[in-house]
Amino acid sequence: MEPTAEQRAAREVFAAGQDLALVAGAGTGKTSTLALMGASTRQRGLYVAFNKAIADDAARRFRGNVECRTAHSLAFQSVGHFYRERLKASARLPAWKTARYLGIDSDLAVNSTKITVNHQARLVMGMVRRFCYTTDREPMARHLERINGLDGAGQEFAARELLPYAVQAWQDVQEPRGVLRFEHDHYMKMWALTAPVLRGDFVMLDEAQDTNPVLEEVFLAQPVQRVVVGDPAQQIYAWRAAKDIMAAFPAEHLDLTQSFRFGPAIAAAANRWLGHADSPMRLSGCGPADSRIGPAQAVDAVLCRGNADAMQEVIGFLDQGVPVALAGGGEALERIALAALELQAGKRTSHPELFLFSSWAEVQEYVEQDSAGADLKAIVQLVDSHGPEVILGAAKRLTPEERAQVTVSTAHKAKGREWDTVRIAGGFEAPAVDEDGRQLPIPLPEARLAYVAVTRARHHLDPAGLLWIDAYDKALASGPGSSGGRPMIQLSLTGQLKHSASPMSRFMEQHLPDTRAVVRDYLASIATAPHPVQPMDTAYPDFPALGHAIDYRLRLSLGRGLGAAVDHGVAVLHPGIELPGAPAPQVRAALHTAGLHLLALLDQHRTGAAVLDQDTLSRLCFVAASFEDAYRYGCVRRYSPLARADAATTLTGLLQAVPAYVPTDLAAQMDLAQAPFGPLRALPEAARICGPVFTGSADIGGADADFILDGLLLDCKATTRPRQLGTPEIYQLAGYLLLDYEDRYRIDRVGLYLSRQGHLIQWNAHEFVHRLGATASLPVLRRRLRDHLQAEAAAVAAG
Repeated sequence: MEPTAEQRAAREVFAAGQDLALVAGAGTGKTSTLALMGASTRQRGLYVAFNKAIADDAARRFRGNVECRTAHSLAFQSVGHFYRERLKASARLPAWKTARYLGIDSDLAVNSTKITVNHQARLVMGMVRRFCYTTDREPMARHLERINGLDGAGQEFAARELLPYAVQAWQDVQEPRGVLRFEHDHYMKMWALTAPVLRGDFVMLDEAQDTNPVLEEVFLAQPVQRVVVGDPAQQIYAWRAAKDIMAAFPAEHLDLTQSFRFGPAIAAAANRWLGHADSPMRLSGCGPADSRIGPAQAVDAVLCRGNADAMQEVIGFLDQGVPVALAGGGEALERIALAALELQAGKRTSHPELFLFSSWAEVQEYVEQDSAGADLKAIVQLVDSHGPEVILGAAKRLTPEERAQVTVSTAHKAKGREWDTVRIAGGFEAPAVDEDGRQLPIPLPEARLAYVAVTRARHHLDPAGLLWIDAYDKALASGPGSSGGRPMIQLSLTGQLKHSASPMSRFMEQHLPDTRAVVRDYLASIATAPHPVQPMDTAYPDFPALGHAIDYRLRLSLGRGLGAAVDHGVAVLHPGIELPGAPAPQVRAALHTAGLHLLALLDQHRTGAAVLDQDTLSRLCFVAASFEDAYRYGCVRRYSPLARADAATTLTGLLQAVPAYVPTDLAAQMDLAQAPFGPLRALPEAARICGPVFTGSADIGGADADFILDGLLLDCKATTRPRQLGTPEIYQLAGYLLLDYEDRYRIDRVGLYLSRQGHLIQWNAHEFVHRLGATASLPVLRRRLRDHLQAEAAAVAAG
């Protein structure tokens, strides 16, 4: 086929030797485009695919100058082959042998239940596996999987108890003569830790929107021309730690929007969901002209939200005598049904999701009363509706796909596939309304999953399970200037930068259109920075609260208070102020008093009237984050420490409830801050400004930066994944800079401070906007932003 204009543009950018991020919509011929690019050069390259089938298919399309591999095959060639015998020998190592080797010799009592020796061994090896997916340097407590039936405290206890065994297991895994079960992900992690340099003059990474973090680190570190290709709107594996590396990738960004899979009607449906997924891309249907949308009597595939919905469909087809296949097979549902039979008979089960329960009634109670069991609820309801025997019988009557009349699949398993006629079935639910009756927006993961589902059809799409979208859109009254029924102009700076259609995002795209140079500066700067410090022995570190707390600690070290947001947070806890989700008035009164006590203590410390030790300061700052959270979100959120208070709560009680990892983590970050913040603490008092608010902050829903220190606008980031920072963080800095309309703060430099690495990156302010592609001076940009925001606000006010 003759290349399209979009494909030719991608080939030209590639041929010029530039890094490229190619956003390829559903059915737009991404592999053909990559092959076209590879054929445009005599240089040797490497194409890295998600799995072997994709790599093999690509190898048939590329010329001989491009090697097509999976990441695991690269890792095996470099490291894994040393463990070839272990892969064979330990493939079926039973749990009891694992436990014996690790020294796990007794059940672990957690709350009112026990984790058996064998299940402890399984959980420990699961911790090692989850660690291998991350960029972490060693196993940590948070690598323990969620254990159904345990509350937060129980999960924390189990994670701490099992962590030493996970560390021991990882040490064994790295030994060629070790004895524990050895998996492919193990050598993948060991390979990544060697900081490998891939051979070739260029590297192409497919499915970049769902990149495993361990592969992401390897790819981004390559010193050759890099190409990422994928569709951020199809990022549907974030729940298993996959990340989209495309948005922040410092490269030329191009789109492939002409879909050859379907025609205009289905493209229109896809574009509707792209809008809800906050994707700026829109597809044109260049495929079968007869593609249509409407009820279908006979279908090739039925796509469901989850496994329970899929089995419901399977049972329906079997009842009608229709040969039906279930994508991925029925083994997972068989195991659930067998576990249900065991629990209904009063026996324990070895099922990894249900092993803590002693009866089916306990499972039923858990999914009804504990939000952590939401993922199990649909399966439990399926078992209760049909009985486990029916599910087992249905699984045995499945037909292989090649002989089936219809294939039933979850939307996740349908990704990368296509059929002539597709019906969207159950499980895709409209979002609820809030306490005031306002329609809540569709969560991005759900919008993306719906987009994937509707783009699997070539000729005929029956959107039965998504018909609620018409009423939803009407209730939401969404338009290009609103989000969740709220005008985007009213969102904060960071809130607006999450939406490509917001006033701030549109201004940045027009006036500061190119973040690549600045992102490259940033990535080059952190290349030699140390690995981030982080909590090791906790299952659920509260990273947002820790981020606020280190900001407060740094402010206190500069002789300043915590900032107005904490003051407001204490104020809104007063019983006389309306606050959604807040506890009873007497509890709020206790929290308000505790908050006032907190502010007074910190004021005394700052003025020298009291001397507080580092542990106490860290605990006070962590508690303060809960008060700021109540102000920022306008409610006491369910998981806030404040939600667990009672009428007898005092500041002392709140401080005692702060987890032990908090002072340790904050102390490590403060130690790292000694060198970069030392000179800043010596500045005159007037030059140390914390929590600055800008003239333009009032023109949007708020914008307050972290620091302005002697003209340096500094934003503190407490991330454990510094390579994930990119365009949004750069635009956040630029937003603060431009919102200072009258140059009140005399900002001449901007910077990012990575508190977990003790690393400071700075740019000259005027050079910063120039490197972002600005064609006007900083004063002119500020005037233009003021006029733009005020015009947007006037348009909203006029209706």
